[in-house]
Amino acid sequence: MAHDRCSERNDRQREGERERELKMRTLELMLITLLLFTASQANEAEVLGWTCGYRGLCRRHCNAQEYMIGYHGCPRRYRCCALRY
Repeated sequence: MAHDRCSERNDRQREGERERELKMRTLELMLITLLLFTASQANEAEVLGWTCGYRGLCRRHCNAQEYMIGYHGCPRRYRCCALRY
């Protein structure tokens, strides 16, 4: 009888440990995902100096005297803009 109580207590203890491990893994996964999303966002000040193509600059919107070449070499949502001749 005493042995049954000890085994039940050990079983409950193991289940509690498994639940804590699962919660910690879930929290770790959420934190890693959040860090990856925030790291992938480019800051406007960082992108202003980026060059792309042949004498092009990465911008969110091309200026009036520029035309869009494409997106290659620029981070997401930024265009490669070059001056008109």
